[in-house]
Amino acid sequence: MTNLATFWRNHRLGLLYGALWSLAPIIIMNPTPLFNYYQGPENFRLYPMQWGVCFAMLGASMLTGAAITALFRRFLKERRARTLFLWSPLSLLLATTLYGFLYAQLCWVLARSNEPWDQLTLGCVIIHPAMSFFSVLAIVLIPLAALNTWDLWRRVNPRNA
Repeated sequence: MTNLATFWRNHRLGLLYGALWSLAPIIIMNPTPLFNYYQGPENFRLYPMQWGVCFAMLGASMLTGAAITALFRRFLKERRARTLFLWSPLSLLLATTLYGFLYAQLCWVLARSNEPWDQLTLGCVIIHPAMSFFSVLAIVLIPLAALNTWDLWRRVNPRNA
């Protein structure tokens, strides 16, 4: 029980970041009624919600959030706030690459994807970072990564009062 309490104390911020970040791919990739021009019940028959994919996104996001937060907790220790503009894109790049890899693995298991395993993995590892940096989504995702990095930096380096 002590190990579970220690895990929760050390990784709850990363799990929260991951859970919140899971909303981004779910909103972008799945036809939900609030964000994709809902036209009544016929829309759900044509485009049903893929719950296996949603759980894969949530699981991959939470695992990625915990891993990247643990990694960047060490990187950001005793750093100056000026260097955050370099660490934010790096955190987004590492997070989206790890997310793509974990998403492909979980999607293979939970959503029972018909794609070959190596094509799905390679595609996700390349597509997710590319979408987060070289698409319209970069307008939202890069500032969100900067806010997450700043919040983690603020928690790791408290002011000496």
